[in-house]
Amino acid sequence: MNEILEQALPFWESLTDKQKEEIRNNMVKTECQKKTQLHFGGGECAGVQIIGKGRVRVFITSPGGGDITLFRLLEGDVSILSAACMLNGMDVELDMEMETDCELYTIPKCVYRKLYDESGIVKDYTMEMISEKFSDIMWLFNQFVFSNVASRIASALLDHKVMERSDSLAITHEALARDAGTAREVVTRILKQFQADGLVKLTRGKVEILNEAGLRKI
Repeated sequence: MNEILEQALPFWESLTDKQKEEIRNNMVKTECQKKTQLHFGGGECAGVQIIGKGRVRVFITSPGGGDITLFRLLEGDVSILSAACMLNGMDVELDMEMETDCELYTIPKCVYRKLYDESGIVKDYTMEMISEKFSDIMWLFNQFVFSNVASRIASALLDHKVMERSDSLAITHEALARDAGTAREVVTRILKQFQADGLVKLTRGKVEILNEAGLRKI
């Protein structure tokens, strides 16, 4: 447990022994199977979550039931927005989906809030991380507003290539639609055009990237 906390929390060594012990004694480990979904917001704070193992997709859901991927969390990452509502006047509604089997470690809201109030280093880290995530989200929405759909789909393919460390991606058109903020039918049409242009090869349930440089130019 110490190793996880040391790697995930840059302020760990600045804490007192008592503060470290309080985190260790109260942190909760949760094992989540692939496809598990969690919802945060509405005034309820989960606390600060650390991804011990696995990959998590963070997204928002529209009233109509569609969703848009905001970002992903990998092993060792901290889900700071799940604790954002502990700050006065800030409430963030978001969902998490486990894209693999995952281990989550949660520092409860009351424990983290106490650290936040006691330590300037913890406060600075928290505000910096929340600001960074909101900047990422604003960049994403700027992409939705100002870039074309083909460019967003190409970017999503390249992101998955990095995550999977492979040119052969076992990904559905629906999953790409969520990442690109568009409809599945649009993804299907554009992928067929990518294939005609020699950028990808489509097989059932898979997309193989043939021309990375070409996708980057879109």
